[in-house]
Amino acid sequence: MTGINGTKNGRIKRRLISCAALMMCIVLALLAAPVMPMVAGPAVVYGAGNKIVEEVPEERIFDSAGLFDARERAHLEEMAASYRDEMGVDLVVVTAFNDGRHTAMEYADDFYDYGGFGEGSDADGVLFLIYLDRPGSVTGDYWISTTGVMIRILTDKRIDTMKANVVSFLKDQDYVGAAQQFMRDASYYVDKGIVSGQYNYDSETGRISRYHSIRWYEALFAVAVAAGVALSACLGVMRQYSMKPSRRQKENGLMAYRAGANFCMNNIQDILVKQFTTHTRISTSSGGRAGGGGRSTTHTSSSGRSHGGGGGRF
Repeated sequence: MTGINGTKNGRIKRRLISCAALMMCIVLALLAAPVMPMVAGPAVVYGAGNKIVEEVPEERIFDSAGLFDARERAHLEEMAASYRDEMGVDLVVVTAFNDGRHTAMEYADDFYDYGGFGEGSDADGVLFLIYLDRPGSVTGDYWISTTGVMIRILTDKRIDTMKANVVSFLKDQDYVGAAQQFMRDASYYVDKGIVSGQYNYDSETGRISRYHSIRWYEALFAVAVAAGVALSACLGVMRQYSMKPSRRQKENGLMAYRAGANFCMNNIQDILVKQFTTHTRISTSSGGRAGGGGRSTTHTSSSGRSHGGGGGRF
C-alpha cells in the first residue's frame, strides 16, 4: 500500500509541476508579446521627416482625448459624412492633449496636412481642434484650420462668429455640442458662398490675393456688348455691298467740289494763374485681424501649405 501511495503522490507532484511550468510559460509569453498602441487617427509626426500618409482614413472624428463615447462618436461621423457630401469639401474634428511642443494652430494644420485630408488639388476643407491642457483638465485651446477654397469662404469675420458659437459649448464641457455647432456653421457658410470683395492677406509676407468672380448680370452685359458689336459689323458689310453711298460719303463728295475752302488755325496760349497741391494721408492697417468682412488672414504651415482660420482659449 505504501508503494502504491508513493507512486500516486509522485504522479500528482509531476502533474502539478507540469501545470506550474505551463502557467509560467503562458505568463512569460504574455509579458514578452509586443504591445500595440491604439491610435485614434492618422499618426502625426512633426519635424523634418514629416510625410503625408499613403492611405487617408475613412473616419473624420479623431478623439484622442476621449471626450466622446461610442454613440456620440458614431453620430458625429454620420454628420461629418453627410456634410462632406453636401458641401464637397473635407470636414475633420480632432481632440487631443497639449503636447507641450506645438500650438493649437500648428497641431491643427499639421494634422490636416500630414493626415492627407482635403478635396481636390487644393485640399479644400476645414478642421476643428479641441486641444485640452492635460488629461482631466476642462480648459485648453481650440482652433479652426481652413485650407483651399475654405480660406476664401471662411473669412476672418465668419471665423470670429464661429469661434463665438463654439466657445460657449466648450466652456460648458459640451464637446459634442461644440463639434456639431462647428459643422453646422461650416455648412451654412458654404451655402452662402464667397463674400463680395473677398481677399486673402498673408500675415507673413503682406501679400494680398483678391478673389475675382463674374456675376450673372456682368456676364449678360458682356454677351449683349459682344452681340451689339457683331451686329454693327454685319450691318456695315451689308451697307458696303449694297453700293449705296452713306451720308458721310455724300458729304465728302460735296466738299470736293467746294472752291475757296480755307483752313485757318489761331494761336491760343494758356496762362498758369495759380497752383494748388492737395495732400491725402493713406492709412495703413497693421495686425492680422484688422480689415473688412471680406478679409481672410493666412499663414504657412510646416508642410508649406497655406492655411487660414482662428481660435482661442476656453
